[in-house]
Amino acid sequence: MNKSSIVILSLALSSCATYKVVPEGAYFKEPSTSEDITVTKVNEWPEGNHCFEPMMYVLTLGIIPTHCVDTYSVSSESRELGTFKVTSIQGWIALFISPFPAWQYGYSSEVEAEIKNLVQVAE
Repeated sequence: MNKSSIVILSLALSSCATYKVVPEGAYFKEPSTSEDITVTKVNEWPEGNHCFEPMMYVLTLGIIPTHCVDTYSVSSESRELGTFKVTSIQGWIALFISPFPAWQYGYSSEVEAEIKNLVQVAE
């Protein structure tokens, strides 16, 4: 293998990402037709390792992963439904974590819709 193909393979592996959505404590389910459900991000900046300054992630081309945790609050018009934590990981480790049942491969860009689906009861 030549050097350019090794660099391309390293960049492709370092751009892998996976995430999971986990309820923090108990949460209530809401019928899908009764009230509007609002999902709001609680923290302004995510928690975790190498999330703000991913210098080690960049220098090692994804061998040292980023680990970010965001907190979301879910409520309906009448009550608070619960709190959810979204953990996302970028780097080579995402390839090995994503087959586990709780993890989903990809970036957590549409996580609000996924959280709404978790708290809605299908009728």
